[in-house]
Amino acid sequence: MRRFFYDSSIQDTEEQILITGPEAHHIRNVLRMQSGDSAELYDGKGAVVSGEIARISSKEVVFQVLSRTDESRSGVHLTLAQAVLKGKKMDLLIQKATELGVHTFVPVVTRYCENSGRAGKQAGKQLERWQRIMLEACKQCRRPIPMQICPPTELQELPLFKGGHNIMPWENEAGTPFSALELDNGQPVLVLIGPEGGFHPSEVAYAEEVGFRTISLGPRILRAETAALAAVVLAQQGMGNLSLS
Repeated sequence: MRRFFYDSSIQDTEEQILITGPEAHHIRNVLRMQSGDSAELYDGKGAVVSGEIARISSKEVVFQVLSRTDESRSGVHLTLAQAVLKGKKMDLLIQKATELGVHTFVPVVTRYCENSGRAGKQAGKQLERWQRIMLEACKQCRRPIPMQICPPTELQELPLFKGGHNIMPWENEAGTPFSALELDNGQPVLVLIGPEGGFHPSEVAYAEEVGFRTISLGPRILRAETAALAAVVLAQQGMGNLSLS
């Protein structure tokens, strides 16, 4: 079934929903859907609306509501702070972080970042691209509440969770495996992942000073994007966010 996001502030009644903008264009001109076609709508806050297309015009789509459910969940929040990666690696990571249920994604600028984030209009376009990738991933994995994506931030400006878990996987950490962490106490988790070149020693020292706990992801040196996804899965499992209940 096709899935789309809609703006509940435009028109959202018990019987019908009005879809406008890019989603209406996608329905009409890209997918070429017809009246009577079934679909599922998300308002971005947890509401899931099932129904069918009632009418399509040049600027809008009228959706007939058949059922509504609330799928908002109160799971423990996981934030992934990822040093900016080059090429399409960030695109892939944003897509997979969305699928794995990351609540907030923070691109971080560190010393060895090959792409430290763009400035001005390019920065805005970059964020728009990431937002599009994230929303498409939401539709694919049936996630009704989008992942929050923050603008790129310097490592020294990254906010930590007071009372939560602030974790930094590091290839030189030999004493504490991820499995040693106790994350099932209901506190939020922040995972900080370095760039392709790793963290500079001064960044590791800074992170430990402000409250990050360095941990190991195992005996092998992982690519940055692999380390991020491995840490996300381990954290979500430890927090109980992957359970079916």
